[in-house]
Order: sequence, then structure tokens, then C-alpha cells
Amino acid sequence: MSSALMLSEVESFLKQNQPVSTQQLLEFYQTFEPDIKVNTLRWRIYHLKQAGVIYTPKRGQYALQGKKAFLPEPTEKMKNLAQQIQAKYPYVNFSIYPTEWLSGLTEHVYQSRNIILEVDVDALNSVFHFVKEQYPNVYLRPDRGIYDLYISPSEENIIVNRLYVDAPLNRIEGNYHLPKLEKLLVELIINEPIILPVGESEVRTVVTNAREKYNINYSTLLRYAKKRHIEKQLTLFGLKESEML
Repeated sequence: MSSALMLSEVESFLKQNQPVSTQQLLEFYQTFEPDIKVNTLRWRIYHLKQAGVIYTPKRGQYALQGKKAFLPEPTEKMKNLAQQIQAKYPYVNFSIYPTEWLSGLTEHVYQSRNIILEVDVDALNSVFHFVKEQYPNVYLRPDRGIYDLYISPSEENIIVNRLYVDAPLNRIEGNYHLPKLEKLLVELIINEPIILPVGESEVRTVVTNAREKYNINYSTLLRYAKKRHIEKQLTLFGLKESEML
């Protein structure tokens, strides 16, 4: 398969032309194999992605994988909580992550060790009360006032929020998901209910560090930003389509 992919040739082509469209990638391979089928191209694109050679900065476009994929490890508490929710609510979609995934991109040390649990809106209250029976320090959609008054940075808190339909997620198993980086950045820009107790300047730092360290799919980012009605704010945080490579 590696010989069919023509890795060195593809890399040279992308370095000079990226990002490229599916049609451009097809024309590239046609210079070597005039009769190549579209289905064959799709399989090659799939294998190039799996091999970590290319990624998709925007729908229908491809570029060299110059940065890391955002694939942080779940914590043990996350895994345990996910198993409990799957057992109790097998048909309720939920997403879960620790705030360390975001605070690790700041330039300051934050004591915040919150777990953000997002669930389908119809089950929000039910899941909140269930989790509250199992764990201490569980809060439902805290605003700034509640956060400042009751959420201690020295505790490991669980914050239960609404999960929006079509949010960018990676399915782990069944109804259990982890958020994609694009979702986390949009949620942090909104930060209401509070996810991380930081100001706008620190949000900019997180976005800048995320862009420098990880690949970001602008189409995914923009689609979710539109759903949350903050697409006009993206450029204020340096999330411009022209700068996503």
C-alpha cells in the first residue's frame, strides 16, 4: 500500500500546493496512473490520514500533517463516571472531559480540576441528580456568581452542562463521546456556563497555543460556532480560515 500511496511524491506535491482539493489530489495521481478510479483515491486518502501523513483543515481539502492530532487521554475518574452513566442512561448521548485539557494550554498554573459532563438537554436534570448522588461537588450549569461562591479550586468538581446537537465529538463507545478540539475552543470562547475561570486574554492564549500545537479543522470549527451564534467572534481570537494551516 505504501508504494501505491507514493508518499514522497505526495509530500512534495502538498508542500508546494497545500491545501489541495479532492480534484487536485485526483489529478496528481492521474499523472502517474491515468485510469485511477475515484473509489481508489478515496481509499488512498483514508490510508494517508490513518498513516498521519495528511489531515483535513477544511471539508474537501487536504494538507500535510505538520502538527499533532488532539488526542488527550481520559482520566480514570472520567472513565468511571462514563461507565456509570452508560449503565444508568444507555440511550442518552453525553460528552465528558477534564478542564486540564484546556488549562494545559494556558501560560499560568490553575488549580481547577473540574470534569465537564455534557448530556442531552432532555436528560439534563435527571443525570445531574444521579451524578450528585454518586459524587460530591456536582454543579448544574454554574454562572459566574455560583462559580465564584461555591466552586472551590482545591476540589475536583463535576460540572453538568447541556450537550448541543451536532456538537463536534469523537464517539468512544455507544453513547459515550469525547469532545473534539474545535468544540472545546468554541465552548471556551463562550464560557457561559463557566468551564474555566479565566478572562478573555487567557482565552486568547489557549487559542493561540492550540493553533500552534494541534491541527484544527476550520469547517468543523465554523459550523459549531454558527450553531452557538459566535461565528463573528472567531476572527477576534485569531481563528481565521486563512491561518488554519
